[in-house]
Amino acid sequence: MKSKAITIVAATIALFVSSSQAHALQYITGHVTLLEPTYLPDMISFQMDAGNAACPAGQFVFWRGGATEAVYTTLLSALLANKTINFVIEDDDTSCTGRFVHISR
Repeated sequence: MKSKAITIVAATIALFVSSSQAHALQYITGHVTLLEPTYLPDMISFQMDAGNAACPAGQFVFWRGGATEAVYTTLLSALLANKTINFVIEDDDTSCTGRFVHISR
């Protein structure tokens, strides 16, 4: 009876672990150094003075998808005011496409 209970608990834990997705994110914190609005409203490409292994500083990074105009306005504000941003990408993303953008004081 004890063995059966342990098996059920183990199976339940395995089910929860295998069904949950882990979203690992990487934060690139720095300043916007170049902003290219050419492809609006579909995409924004820009450069930062910071990076990571896949998206080094000075390489174009991208924003595609929702809220493009709001993100463009945020990036332009950060560029003009020399504010720091957090550009958040998925872990192991070699396309350098953002998921979130935060502007800091």
